[in-house]
Amino acid sequence: MNNDNGYKNKIYKDAGVEHGAILKAMTTALALILALMLTLTSCGSSAETESLGTGTAIATEAATDNAVSKSEMFTERDLSGEYDESEAETITLSGSSAKTSASSGVTVNGSTVTITAEGTYIVSGTLSDGQIIVEADDAAKVQIVLKDASITSSDSAAIYVKSADKVFVTTAEGTENTLANGGSFTADGDTNIDGAVFAKDDITFNGSGSLTINSPAGHGVVGKDDVKFGGGTYTITSAKHGVQANDSVRLAESDVTITSGSDKDGIHVSDDADEEEGTESDSFFYIADGNLTISSGDDGIHADASVIIEGGTIIVNESYEGIEGLSISISGGSTTVTASDDGLNAAGGNASSGSQTFGNDDWGGGAPGGGMNDGGTNGSIVISGGNVHITAGGDGVDSNGSVEISGGYTVVEGPTQGDTSVLDFNSSGTITGGTFIGTGGAGMASNFTSAEQGLIAVSVGNQSVGSSVKLTNSNGDVIAEVTPELDYAVVYVSTQDMAQGETYTLTAGSYSESITLSDIMYSTLNGGMGGSFGGGGPRGGMTDDANGGMNGNMHKGPGGMHHGGNKQGEAPDDITGATQMNDDAAA
Repeated sequence: MNNDNGYKNKIYKDAGVEHGAILKAMTTALALILALMLTLTSCGSSAETESLGTGTAIATEAATDNAVSKSEMFTERDLSGEYDESEAETITLSGSSAKTSASSGVTVNGSTVTITAEGTYIVSGTLSDGQIIVEADDAAKVQIVLKDASITSSDSAAIYVKSADKVFVTTAEGTENTLANGGSFTADGDTNIDGAVFAKDDITFNGSGSLTINSPAGHGVVGKDDVKFGGGTYTITSAKHGVQANDSVRLAESDVTITSGSDKDGIHVSDDADEEEGTESDSFFYIADGNLTISSGDDGIHADASVIIEGGTIIVNESYEGIEGLSISISGGSTTVTASDDGLNAAGGNASSGSQTFGNDDWGGGAPGGGMNDGGTNGSIVISGGNVHITAGGDGVDSNGSVEISGGYTVVEGPTQGDTSVLDFNSSGTITGGTFIGTGGAGMASNFTSAEQGLIAVSVGNQSVGSSVKLTNSNGDVIAEVTPELDYAVVYVSTQDMAQGETYTLTAGSYSESITLSDIMYSTLNGGMGGSFGGGGPRGGMTDDANGGMNGNMHKGPGGMHHGGNKQGEAPDDITGATQMNDDAAA
């Protein structure tokens, strides 16, 4: 394990409580960090009976050592979706008007319903052109229960959270609900509303019903703090990002389907204030379980700091880059990615949309004017569990720092054309466990730098799509097999069943060879440049065909191979994109 990355520990508290200070420490100081965070989280957060306690350090070390638990990402109330109907107020929508049972805490002005007090509000009926506004005290927790409700706002958000501690949007069991924008947005003073749901504070979607969100002119859901999905079924269709948040997007026990705009992300977690202030981003994506399906014009999932996949099913059906973040950690679940460029991309800096430059920190890490460039080393991709299947038109697994595989079952399929590689990294590539099978092009092919189990990486000539790859041991037992969906010229195979000194037969289309692992790693690759010049590919110079197809002819940056790191004159940062989460100590 390369420990140069260190730790970046941050505290996430409940809405209305500012982020704690950054604590930097090595693994030997982890116990001290936890103790300090216990002290920090005891201050400044409102209390509630369902409080779930304190922070836990998250790093991009092995997930088995530093796993996040769902209870640290979600409170009980986030996941329960429960409410007491006998104690709730009702809001009944009727065309262009509404009425409420509440004697206080709710005002109705034509088709605008404003909630001003903490409580639970059951909303039913149809509002053809109006909205629900939450404008409550910054300590208030407001629960909006959608019970066969349909709200459309012609020029704003259907639900607009102006102020609160936290808002829960709960779908009642067995109900179908819709929130939509009509095709344009009007600013609210200095606030540029640009989503069908727009929240200035934390917002959680939960319950057991269904919710359709349509935004033909903007984002689906916008959250200026945390956005959580803690139950229910959601279909989000948007012209821009499907879900956009400043601090985090978290998913558990939910079924979410997102279709985003032609050059926008399915899920986009980025805080522009970090870039403006020159500070490192702590924006992250997390999934514990549930189902997430994405079709996007740009990234399937983008987070400036960390993408943490601990379970659930992710299917990125269409994307430019599949999953992108400074650090990507996969420890469980099933992740399937189809991308016209990189499948997994670990790189530094904030992202701009539309297949543009990922961020200044990707570029020019020391070589003025472009050209060959070592780039940064602070990105990381760690796969310690789960099933991962990547089909990429660019690099399959691409990091401007390290790649570490210690478990799981990973299949990577890339093209034979262009300057692409199954595996592309900047500092180190290690495999210590699990199964890794890769197929792709030979021109830029690079191998792992170290292995603790048998590894074969060989050129197999040009093989056609559908030509099976099979590895058998000396007894004739098949220990690895895949049928690639793209043409290929190299094959990587590594499993825990492969041992030094043993003989294996590799068959790949018309290629067949008996290989004895005299060393733990066997390679006939031409030595491509991937490991030396690897990853986190800059996005400014990439080209793709007009239809977004995987033509394999992407060119990485001006001036040749230019995989950047930090800005010119800056030393590479040794802090990873890992994050420290202590969320919602009081619901």
